[in-house]
Amino acid sequence: MILAVAAWRASAPAPGHRGAARDVAAAVDTRRADAAPDVALPTRRVPGDATAQPGASAVPVPVPPRQAFERATDLFALVQRLQPLADTGDAEARWLVSRIHEYCAGYARAPVDYARDTLLIASLQLPAARPLHAARTRIERRCGRFVAGDAPSFVQLVEQRREAALAGSLPAEAALLAMGEPLEDDEDYRRALVERVRDSADPEAYVALAPAMGLAAAGDPALASEVAGSQLTEMAWQNAACGLGLDCSGDGALMTQYCAEGGICAQDAAQDFSSFVRQAAPPEDAERIDRMAAELRRDRQVGMVTK
Repeated sequence: MILAVAAWRASAPAPGHRGAARDVAAAVDTRRADAAPDVALPTRRVPGDATAQPGASAVPVPVPPRQAFERATDLFALVQRLQPLADTGDAEARWLVSRIHEYCAGYARAPVDYARDTLLIASLQLPAARPLHAARTRIERRCGRFVAGDAPSFVQLVEQRREAALAGSLPAEAALLAMGEPLEDDEDYRRALVERVRDSADPEAYVALAPAMGLAAAGDPALASEVAGSQLTEMAWQNAACGLGLDCSGDGALMTQYCAEGGICAQDAAQDFSSFVRQAAPPEDAERIDRMAAELRRDRQVGMVTK
């Protein structure tokens, strides 16, 4: 399958750019100092009851942590709220802390360089550069209070997810397989893990498992009967996750990371993941992806009825 990839690699700044780099550094530092953290976990507000006095405020309702990850404008503040829960062994909190660290890692490794490169991308003034600039800006805005010391190494990220998986997080366990670091390394375990993910209908588990069901699964006898073994199957798992409720909108984490990290960007900011795949892939590949994604969802729906 051929996708339009807007690959851009920033070269090291020439000596004449040092002043601009200092300006960006100052801008980053100012943003970090002035940024106001989210107040607790993000909330949504619902109207009060019919007896409420005129002008009374709506009732704040806590947003589930996964929605908080997608909506929060300050992910550093969200980590600060989730970390105490993670420290007590909460599996969901541990998983989401690892998700945030992964999402923000590209920025946190070198905030000044990241911001400089984003400005350089904007200066290209090319149609293909606009969505890439928007995705990187979104990450900068949400991750702006992280510093280089906050970016986990691969080993540290694996350890975070191992702790989450051992606490009971299925998405973390699926992610470990995708990272090549499964809790157990045998065919029966891999086969059973895929079955557990499918039975769960958990969109986070589906999308976490997706890379393990792509080319990485080619030739694996444990996955021979599964939707697995090609780039198309990986995208089918991601597409199925969208159908199960994952935020696959243009500014959701999936689309943002595809663009900012992989250079695969939708030119239409309103496109979600599924419509982007249909437009970018050859028609026969898009049809196969839709068919496999429907199979993954349909099998789960049948299981829900018969159990």
